[in-house]
Amino acid sequence: MCLLSCKQNEEYYKYIFISQNIWPLDDALCFEFDSVSFDINHRYEVSFEITHNVKYAYENLWLYIDQTLDDSILSRDTIECKLVNDAGRWIGSGNGATRHVSYKYKTNLKLDSVKQYKVCINHAMQDIQLKGVERIGLKLY
Repeated sequence: MCLLSCKQNEEYYKYIFISQNIWPLDDALCFEFDSVSFDINHRYEVSFEITHNVKYAYENLWLYIDQTLDDSILSRDTIECKLVNDAGRWIGSGNGATRHVSYKYKTNLKLDSVKQYKVCINHAMQDIQLKGVERIGLKLY
């Protein structure tokens, strides 16, 4: 896997590319950052960035989110990311075979002044080898 970072008014924005667009069930994608580079007086929004291709076989993507954003104790959330609308069309932006969707995860998040944060994402789909997901990103803004 490979990491890519972009800076466009975001405080933290990183992607993890999924090798050959096949995401193994037991492969956690982990993002780690510390609060030193953040403004402790600012409230942040957190979103997940999903890039998939049109060969993805499902209308949604279920994710397990293990995170320490709210506390130093690891907590797990299960979220559903819809990728297809009611009319059967892909949600989000993209050209050709690739689509990008952003999902807001947390709002009004206050970060501590000295803390190491960790967010790990696993897919919660039934496939042992989930095909069609190209990369997953985490954005704080």
